[in-house]
Amino acid sequence: MARLGIVGLPNTGKTTLFNALTGLNAPTAPHPFSTTEPNVGVAKVPDPRLEEAARVEGSKKVVHATLELLDLPAMAKPGHGGGLAGAYLGRLREMEALVVVLRAFTDPAVPADESGTDPVDQAEELTLELAAADHEVFSRRAPRIAKEATADPAKRPAAEAIAEAAEWLAGGSPLRDREWGDAERAAFRDLAPITLAPVVWVVNVDEETVGAEEMVAAVAEAVSPADTVVALSVKIEEEGARLTPEERAELFEAMGLGEGALTTVVRAAYEALGLLTFYTLGPKEAHAWTVRRGATAPEAAGKIHSDMERGFIRAEIAPIADVVDAGGWDAAKRANRVRVEGRDYVMAEGDVMVVRFSV
Repeated sequence: MARLGIVGLPNTGKTTLFNALTGLNAPTAPHPFSTTEPNVGVAKVPDPRLEEAARVEGSKKVVHATLELLDLPAMAKPGHGGGLAGAYLGRLREMEALVVVLRAFTDPAVPADESGTDPVDQAEELTLELAAADHEVFSRRAPRIAKEATADPAKRPAAEAIAEAAEWLAGGSPLRDREWGDAERAAFRDLAPITLAPVVWVVNVDEETVGAEEMVAAVAEAVSPADTVVALSVKIEEEGARLTPEERAELFEAMGLGEGALTTVVRAAYEALGLLTFYTLGPKEAHAWTVRRGATAPEAAGKIHSDMERGFIRAEIAPIADVVDAGGWDAAKRANRVRVEGRDYVMAEGDVMVVRFSV
């Protein structure tokens, strides 16, 4: 399960987005810093392919892939109390990616004093704040490891990498703004840098906003080239999360909101993290699994059960669209749409897998 941390300045709609993604009802209030403790929830990844495959297969149970979401208390502007508390920064360092909410809406009932309504300004402020948090960690570590490297030459490459990263961060730039080699990333691992994690920026707009595309483009110019930027009307999304799937689809269609926040954020997060979905199907259960892009068949089998990776012999593979078109897994086999793959096979998005193994 991928873990995403949701952050932002006060009154930007962080917790509202958390509720929209999880279907929970974490308290929100029209005043800053209403979230005083982290909210933790799980978002079920929407997957029409899985639902359709389960229908044709006659699966009794359907298990969607999930994302773990951590909604942290708001970060203050510099000079307003400064960033996140150390304990919360520690939690953020455990996340695999960040979802940063930027306020671009106006609402007299929700003051914007602590955030403003310019998403570019907010993105720049938060980028500097998180770079400063990483700089503090790296600059504290740099002299210690440099001293250790004088006695142990094997530590010199790590000492050089950490010193270089500390200098880079001192300029206010996140670590993901430049390429780092495998050895350098290994040197950073114990420091758990926040600014090396992929980021999805959510521009929270009014439902009537005109020019959201221009806002997205402006934020994209201000942040790291590898980051993803999307625009959402988070308040409407939260209301939609409380409806049935059919009612929600009708609401989003009527308001021109497309697929909705969950699908939009999930797609952006999967792309940022380099993830793909594969499936196992059967009469008992249809199950969606998540694995990194480039994973081999044995690695994917290990997501299902460690014994399958350890005793992997071969995998039977078919694209989920072929399985649905054929009318189920057995029908796909009879139609010669299932192929046998070995240990070197690299998983593709939408693969259905049956693992043959022996332990």
